[in-house]
Amino acid sequence: MKKTLLIATALIVAASFPGCKYFSSSNDPFATGDFQVENAKYDYENKVMLTLDEPIEDQDSTEILVSLDIDWPKSNGKNIVSVNAVRDWIKEHLSFLNEYDKVYEGDMEDCKAIVKLYGDSYKERFEKSSDFAAPALSYEIGIKKDFENEKCVTFMYTFDVYLGGAHGGRTHYGVTFRKADGKIMRDFFILKDVTDEGLDKIIKKGLMDYWNIGDEETLYDYCWENSVSKYSAARPQTPPCLVKDGVMFSYQEYEIAAYAAGAPEFVVPYPEIEKYLTPSVLDLLK
Repeated sequence: MKKTLLIATALIVAASFPGCKYFSSSNDPFATGDFQVENAKYDYENKVMLTLDEPIEDQDSTEILVSLDIDWPKSNGKNIVSVNAVRDWIKEHLSFLNEYDKVYEGDMEDCKAIVKLYGDSYKERFEKSSDFAAPALSYEIGIKKDFENEKCVTFMYTFDVYLGGAHGGRTHYGVTFRKADGKIMRDFFILKDVTDEGLDKIIKKGLMDYWNIGDEETLYDYCWENSVSKYSAARPQTPPCLVKDGVMFSYQEYEIAAYAAGAPEFVVPYPEIEKYLTPSVLDLLK
């Protein structure tokens, strides 16, 4: 009788936990599941009359543009650690240009208030137009969730800026976070040999496809001296990231070639690159 009761009790407990691997609860900081976000936008466009001490020829005003488009992680009882990690990363990417060091101290669930704080800060900075004698000034920042699976989530960061001069600038790259602990994945590749020729070939092919180049000699001419050669290929300064179809590499303007050559970006399909990925990265794809 006691044995039967013990077995029945065990079955009830087992039924309550359908499997440790997939078990999650609102109290489990390492739970996986959908990484929910809420989008918030800030848009400001206006003409500001200049108040410079010395007038600029044919210029009496400055067009101001401030645009933020942010996917803010929601706290829904899951992915607590990684939600906080992504929030901190987003705030860092919004506040590094915050000249007046304003700090948001309100409800961290109120993404609209958070985005408005930083948007107003940029607007205030630009309205002091005596510091920026240019026909137009603009900040356009986008932080968007791009890819997600059960174990990781990737956010894309885009920053377009123009503060006068010959041309503006653009920064674009992705960051992959491990859901279990919020870690930003930086070390993607394990070297198979000293020169890592296989990965070099993959990068060269990606660059050639981006520029629609048919031979490596022309590729060498496109790039800065020795950044890409017969023997090696410079890695991007920002780590790659995981996207739906593969591993994305992103070079920034001037990083590997002249401004006119653009900022090369390409995705290498997983079957072509998986043998170079570290066990930690491969585990995120299982």
